[in-house]
Amino acid sequence: MARARSALELDLDPDVTIGLGLPMQHDDVNGFFPGTSTTLSQTGSNIRNLLLTNRGERVGQPTFGADLLLTLFEPMSDQLISTVEENISTAMVEWLPHVSVNKLEVEPDEIEINQLNILLEFSLVMNPTVHDTVSISMQTAGE
Repeated sequence: MARARSALELDLDPDVTIGLGLPMQHDDVNGFFPGTSTTLSQTGSNIRNLLLTNRGERVGQPTFGADLLLTLFEPMSDQLISTVEENISTAMVEWLPHVSVNKLEVEPDEIEINQLNILLEFSLVMNPTVHDTVSISMQTAGE
């Protein structure tokens, strides 16, 4: 029986695909649904998927998501920013416990009116020295 390989061993193997990258798109080299080659890059796709899914949207997993799309019609306010931060933190703890959130910034855009910018810097618990970021910008209803 073959020995199971660790996540770090799989990350170092260029012939191993860890998962699907998001957004899904056609890749002329790898065909449809190109994959990610490291656990860190796959985790970035998983975070984006989690943040852009509303709770109740995924069949069989009613608590999966961060409800960010529900903010699209809310007026920009300090309460909205607090709610978004809390929703992201709660979703990350529940669904991605192998991820450490190093920094989470939720701020109104200084130039674009009614735009909310989200920056999440993360690392993997198994390798906390390597970081990556996910950023999302969303329009809100206004003030």
